[in-house]
Amino acid sequence: MSRWLVAMSLAAGMVIGAGAAWFWFNHQQRQQSDSDLHTLELALNESRAALEQAHAQIDTMQGRLVVEESTRNGLEASLLASQAELGLARDKLAFFDQLMPPGPAGSVSIRALDIEPQGPILQYRVLLMRNGSDETPFKGLMQFVAKGNQQGRAVTVTLQAAQLPDSPSTAGNDAAINGFELNFDQFQRGGGFLSLPQGFTPQTVTLNVLEGNTVRVSRTVNLSAAN
Repeated sequence: MSRWLVAMSLAAGMVIGAGAAWFWFNHQQRQQSDSDLHTLELALNESRAALEQAHAQIDTMQGRLVVEESTRNGLEASLLASQAELGLARDKLAFFDQLMPPGPAGSVSIRALDIEPQGPILQYRVLLMRNGSDETPFKGLMQFVAKGNQQGRAVTVTLQAAQLPDSPSTAGNDAAINGFELNFDQFQRGGGFLSLPQGFTPQTVTLNVLEGNTVRVSRTVNLSAAN
């Protein structure tokens, strides 16, 4: 009987020990699983953050590409418009060449000249063209000579550029005294304002284009007829 009790005690101890061992092993497994799961969650969160950052960078790059594409399209449109305008200007020049036969190659002509009184000054617009082709640019001067009345007398004066209040003085400048400098290959368009002497009423203004001391071409505008 005592042996049977001992055997039962030993069997019960073994069962209890095995159960305790199983519970301890299962607890360790759960702890390890929880630790692994936490590590995986951290890695997943890091991956999500990196993915969101990558998406943000892609959105930024796409926005820059859209801006650059828009800028490129704008520049291309501006270039096409400039080319079209240049082609139209060339067509107009060719048309004017047909209407106004050119002179000898290299000679300068006044294709357009407009002079209008603007209060105490004159506003001018001029288009000069050079006929034919020449490797050497034309260098010369524009000179505006006005005829009119001043204190009841007929007077002829050489007009100078009108000076704005904030503009530096051109006194002592030979170009300002003798005329307006020219330096162009095929054509030159210009405009500006001319000052009038006090009490002087202009009737005509003649534009002389000089090369050195030689007048190459002239044109006169009758201001009294316009008035």
